[in-house]
This record gives sequence, C-alpha cells and structure tokens, in this order.
Amino acid sequence: MGGTQPNAELRRLLEEIGWSPRELARQVNRVVSADRRVHRTTPFTWLEGVVPRDPLPAVVAGVLTEARGEIVTVEHLWPRRAMPTQMWLPAVAQIGDDRWMPADTVALLDKSEAAAATYFAVSGTALTPFARSWAFTDHPLIPDTATSQRVSLTGQFIDYLDRDLAQLRRLDDGRGGELVMRAIALRLTQVIELLRDTTYTSGVGRRLMSLAGQMAQLAGWINFDLSHHGTAQRMYLLGLRAATAAGDRQLGALILSCIAFQQTWRERPYDAVSIMETAQQGLRSAATPRVRALIAMREARAFATSGMVSETSAALDRAHEAIALGPHDNDPSWVYWMDPTVLTSEAGRCYLHLGDTPRAERHLADGLARLGDDTTRDRVLYGLSLALTHTRAANGQQDLALACYEAEQVLPLLPHVGSARCRHLIDTILTELRPHRTTAAVREFFDKSESLLPPAIC
Repeated sequence: MGGTQPNAELRRLLEEIGWSPRELARQVNRVVSADRRVHRTTPFTWLEGVVPRDPLPAVVAGVLTEARGEIVTVEHLWPRRAMPTQMWLPAVAQIGDDRWMPADTVALLDKSEAAAATYFAVSGTALTPFARSWAFTDHPLIPDTATSQRVSLTGQFIDYLDRDLAQLRRLDDGRGGELVMRAIALRLTQVIELLRDTTYTSGVGRRLMSLAGQMAQLAGWINFDLSHHGTAQRMYLLGLRAATAAGDRQLGALILSCIAFQQTWRERPYDAVSIMETAQQGLRSAATPRVRALIAMREARAFATSGMVSETSAALDRAHEAIALGPHDNDPSWVYWMDPTVLTSEAGRCYLHLGDTPRAERHLADGLARLGDDTTRDRVLYGLSLALTHTRAANGQQDLALACYEAEQVLPLLPHVGSARCRHLIDTILTELRPHRTTAAVREFFDKSESLLPPAIC
C-alpha cells in the first residue's frame, strides 16, 4: 500500500524516543521472524507515507509502545489505512476491567497459554493503575464449584503440585533459561485445566488459584531474566489477578515487587517507586517478616535507581530489621530465597546505583563470600556487579586490574547461565573497559571474554 502524505505522527514519535529510522528497523527485526525482516532503510519510506505490509504495522506500534511506555496503536500511526492484529499486543491488553472476576482471570490465563501472541511492555499510566486496583478495589474471590459431573479436586493433589513447583524454583535459581520456562508453562496449563474442569470447595479453589498465580509469577520472572519484557509483564499481571482471586495478599505484593523490579531494569525507576509505595499500602499488616523484608528490599531498589538516597537507606533499614526476625511458620513457600545473604548483595546493588562504590564493594564482596554453590546466576550477577564497583570508583580509586580480576572469577560460568541480565552486565563492563584496552590487564580480560562469549556480547 502506498500513500502520498508524509507520516508526521511516526516522525514525531521517533523524535520523541530518540530513534533514527535505521534504529526502528533494527528494533522491528529484533521481534519478527527472519522472513519478515525489513531493510534498514525501509522505515524511511514509512515516514514518506508508505504503509508497511501486515503484520508490520502492529509490530511497529508494539516496539514504539515498549520504547515510549505509553500505548501506541496501529490506528494512531496509520488512521484507517492499516489493520491491527491480535498477535502483536501491549501486555495489558484485556486485563484491566473494573472488577477482576475469577472466571475471567482463568479464561485470560487459558488464552495466554494457548495463544502465540507477542506482547510489548508498557510503563507509566498504562501500568501503574493495576497496583492501585489490587490495593484499593474489592475484587471477588474464587467461589465453590458444584458440578457432580466433574472430578472433585482435593488438597492432597495441590500439595503435590506445590512440591513440584518448589523444585522448579530451585532449578531456576541455578541457571534459569528456556528449559525451566517450558516446564513451568506445562504446569500452568495443567493448573488452568483443573481450575476450569474440576469441582472444589472455595478453600481448595483458592489454593489452586494461588498456585496459578505463583506459576504465572515464575513464568514472568524467567521471561524477565531472558529479556522478554512484554511476555514477562503479561504473566506478572495475570499472576496478580490470580493472586487477587485467591485472596493471597502476600503473593500479590510479591508480584507487584517483581513488576517494579523489572521497571528498574527497563530504566523506568519512577514507575517502580509508585508501584512499591502502592504495594506497601495494599499489603498492610498481612505479611510475615521475611515477606516484609523482601518488599522493603525491592522498595530500596526502586528508590536507589531513582537516586533517592535517604529513602533507599530507610527501606534497607526496614528490610534488615524484618529479616533479623528470622523465618516464620506462616512464611509462603516462595519466600525461601530471601535471607541475609541476598539482602546484603542487593544492598550492594542499591549502593552501586547510588554511586556509593565503597559501600557497594563491601556489601557485594560480603554477599558473594556467603553465597551457596547452587545459586550460579546470583554468583554471576553479583560478581559482575562487584567488578563494576572497581570500574566506577571515584576520586582516583578506580582499579581496572581488580575489576578484570573480579569479572574473570565468574566469566567461565556465564555461558552456562541463561540470563540476559548477566549478559547485559558483562556487556556493560566491556563497554566501560574498552577505552582502556591498552592496559595489559584489560587487554588480557578482553582476550578471555572473546574466547568464552558469543560475538554479539563482545
């Protein structure tokens, strides 16, 4: 399809985001299959008035949505000249009705598992109202079901599913990646079928719905770690609805903290601050000490990425006070990983964001010394963060040789960890060290990294 009028709206959005037409082509090609990729000069024709072939209009709207934060539609870009598609959607599509009815939540989970849609992450006013809806709206809980023709579900079967999920969480602790994601997807499909096709009391149903929320949360976490941000956000929001239908306040707060944490990595820290403040309000007193510590730790991360020093310190103090109270009989199973070692390491990441590299170095080194052998991904994440404390040290304290040494300690683990966050950190280190390649230690580190890492990272 062609057009005679230049596309002023597309040009305005590209200028607002800071993208060139070539960058738009790169972002489109990142999302589509090989047979739909565009030449790097093709977006210049779109600016001149050409309408791209289907489904590219929806893809362009999606990548602009993710970059801008606010939803961009096909109609917005090409009014009455291109068709939208249900295969390329913002993560919030169809989720935000006023009352989150349990049956609708099950249907959305079921549709999400069955569909092959690509989702794009949103930010700002397209995202933050979900936290307020969770916190301040009285949504219905899942009721009894009573159909004699269905199989009756018992708590013992949910016990089995819960134990199975615990094992998958620990597999993700080690390396994460696509295989664990596939296993979670299969389990979530089974739980959705049970919610839809069996009969249960409201108590059993709420346990099952909570389990669906936990699985959606873990699916969101793994997709986030793989840098599939739109799918991650979609699964988090579906998990939030499931937690709400289950009446599981602690799980809802966990999921909101995950959404906020993702926004800090996506460089939307003010979203994270807003979401975490709402999560604290909505959680009220319905949390064990370890859950309160987790929420305060995530709140500290939001404050730190926003440059809010005193607020970060206060949130970390709350987290340390709560974690010092130790485990509780009513701790949810998913909070097992929240301990003083994780809190110490995450505090180090907070100080790194604030530019306080001496405190960041002390906390990260202390946390690394106490990490268990089965937390491979955390060892890489915190080890690379420790290396960054030495590349970013101020007042002449920068130590490039020590930065290279700390990064080299975890470099051999990196190819075995399916984590885009780890790859992002090593790429950051390489970028910051590149101006110093004439230094012997830096040159040697580049040689080692190039032998272990894919070319795209180096």
